[in-house]
Amino acid sequence: MTVTLADVAARAQVSPATVSRVLNGNYPVAASTRERVLRAVDDLDYVLNGPASSLAAATSDLVGILVNDIADPFFGIMAAAIQSEIGGPGGRAGGERLGVVCNTGGSPERELTYLTLLQRQRAAAVVLTGGAVEDAPHAAAVAAKLRKLEDAGTQVVLCGRQPAPDAPEAIALTFDNRGGGQQIT
Repeated sequence: MTVTLADVAARAQVSPATVSRVLNGNYPVAASTRERVLRAVDDLDYVLNGPASSLAAATSDLVGILVNDIADPFFGIMAAAIQSEIGGPGGRAGGERLGVVCNTGGSPERELTYLTLLQRQRAAAVVLTGGAVEDAPHAAAVAAKLRKLEDAGTQVVLCGRQPAPDAPEAIALTFDNRGGGQQIT
């Protein structure tokens, strides 16, 4: 039988709202109460219902990592570094976020499909790695999708891509490959 939030509340002798506050970390709760709730969570092996939590919170603990080719060591290193950063405290109910690597194979259509799927899943963040396809209609479609993600509360990070003027909230981490090459020669 599945353990519910109400079961945890009964075990900890608190209200379901208090259990929710402890698990979400969004409201101050007395240390002794927090300990009772967390002990009940452990004792009952309670697992948060991710989809239900996502509906209530408007985002999930999912982080989409779009790469051009997962077999390329560059993208594997990037995905591992991102996963390392999102794996610690900061997410809801346990502090960790789930990184999902989406291998586009360099396909503009797949890139847009993955962005749509991540939007449907209410991803907490989306990280696009590597160079963008140099095609004006595709760039416009990606920019529109990034705006929709941002409007829904999703953090967008462009890693190794130029800033997106149409997605002003996106964080852009750019690399100066030409300058780096000149410095080592």
